[in-house]
Amino acid sequence: MTTPRPVVLVTGGASGIGRAVAAALEPDWRVVVLDRAEVRPDGVCADVTDPGVGAAVGAALAALGVSRLDALVHCAGVAAFGGLAEMTPTEWQRVVRVNLEGTINLVQALSPTLADHGRVVLFSSGTAFKGPGGAAAYAASKAGVIGFARSICEELGERGITVNVVAPGLVVTPMSEIIASTEAANIASRAIKRAATTADLVEPVRFFLSPGASFVTGQTLVVDGGSIKH
Repeated sequence: MTTPRPVVLVTGGASGIGRAVAAALEPDWRVVVLDRAEVRPDGVCADVTDPGVGAAVGAALAALGVSRLDALVHCAGVAAFGGLAEMTPTEWQRVVRVNLEGTINLVQALSPTLADHGRVVLFSSGTAFKGPGGAAAYAASKAGVIGFARSICEELGERGITVNVVAPGLVVTPMSEIIASTEAANIASRAIKRAATTADLVEPVRFFLSPGASFVTGQTLVVDGGSIKH
């Protein structure tokens, strides 16, 4: 008898890092993609800030004949950069709303659907540690994701669910194209002096999803070629 593949929801799975992660997990997982953009028929077209996102995911799972999620990989996010004096409240509120409030909303909505001993992998950013000028709202929102993960790992740990964070350095994707001009400086700051790719994030995510990471929770793994050392 064939063992059913575990089910993982990958947000932001229509492009960039999310797309790479979703594609890489396909052989071993039953992948459900959530994105605001158009997604495949078995995916979920939804906004992570929407109060109804949990119901939308539940409907998609029911259509697949399953009722539980074994894992959540939350890659969806937005970026906006600019000096503190120039950034409008509308711009920074959007960044904080999607990246931080959206993460809280999504995990709160889906936590009842997560199977015991499941996995949650969230995405932060190396900017939360570097704190570069012109990135205050983005860095704050991504630092908030780390704090959120550290707290909820205590609560979800009661059910054996792990919560960990991946913090990439600059990876040029459609979301980060607006700061692609900084890539050379980022490469120069790294111990491994090459451009980052979306594929560099796949195995760190796979580790956090693996049985070998069942005793690893509340941790943040920086994946940036050694630009940040801690």
